[in-house]
Amino acid sequence: MSYDIANAPKNRLSKKEEANKYYIENYSVDLTNKNSSHTIMVDEAKGLKRILDVGCGAGVIGKKIKELQKCTVDGIEIDTVAADIAKKVLDHVYVMPIDDEKNKTYQAFMREDKKYDMIICADIIEHLVDPGKTLSNLSKKLAPKGKIVISIPNLSHIDVIAGLIDGRFNYNRVGILDSTHLRFWTENSFYEFIANVNENYKINFVPRLVAKTTATDETIHTGFLEDVCGKELYTFQNVFELTVQKNPYVPKVRHYHNYEKLLQMGEELKNLREEVKLKNQIIKDMQQSTSWKVTAPLRKVSGKLKHEK
Repeated sequence: MSYDIANAPKNRLSKKEEANKYYIENYSVDLTNKNSSHTIMVDEAKGLKRILDVGCGAGVIGKKIKELQKCTVDGIEIDTVAADIAKKVLDHVYVMPIDDEKNKTYQAFMREDKKYDMIICADIIEHLVDPGKTLSNLSKKLAPKGKIVISIPNLSHIDVIAGLIDGRFNYNRVGILDSTHLRFWTENSFYEFIANVNENYKINFVPRLVAKTTATDETIHTGFLEDVCGKELYTFQNVFELTVQKNPYVPKVRHYHNYEKLLQMGEELKNLREEVKLKNQIIKDMQQSTSWKVTAPLRKVSGKLKHEK
């Protein structure tokens, strides 16, 4: 692979991470790449006037949004170097952690009357100790009919599954098993997570799956698993929208495992084994027959003649 998906060859969990690894100053969102969560975020912002990018880094998503439409884009960033870059392209940047209610800048931010039509959390909540509480707090900054758009890595990717089969769960520098990730989800577990958030924080979130990005590893043959589990094996990120509604509901869990197909394949495998067993017995009986033993010299001579040709 040209980039990391999940498991590292060696576990990097105890490795010291370099500073400012989550932004690239000269990076620009490629709108032609529809398999990018950044492009999806920009598309989701179309027509909206007030946007907040949580964990904005150098402000690349907000910059692209502002290039395409007239709007204000604020950012929240804990890294001071990245924040200084973001301040050049965004309307305002709050330099603070998004999950520290004791932080003075955070407190001032929450007291402000400013509301947003869209709050972006691009690969952010998996880094938080209590992402449910953070999402609940962010909902207070939503304008009427506002939305929070979240991208999160998908733990049920084939690269993670293959690593587990091989006895590995190796944290990496980046990717699904980024060494700074504290929380992990699949599509189904995210729905359940939001149901828990609604119950624990008395919020009325309604989740909607917006899109999936994919990443494949051609070195892993997934024919059998794909028949059973479907394309979810290749999902790299799930992108969700959260809205607050009076009558919240959480979609039912989707079951990807095609158990009927699994049973069918198991039956086919059983039949093949019986067929092979039967053919092996026929060959064994034939080799033990008198005619087979009598014609052995002729077969030997015939084999030599074919070889000489």
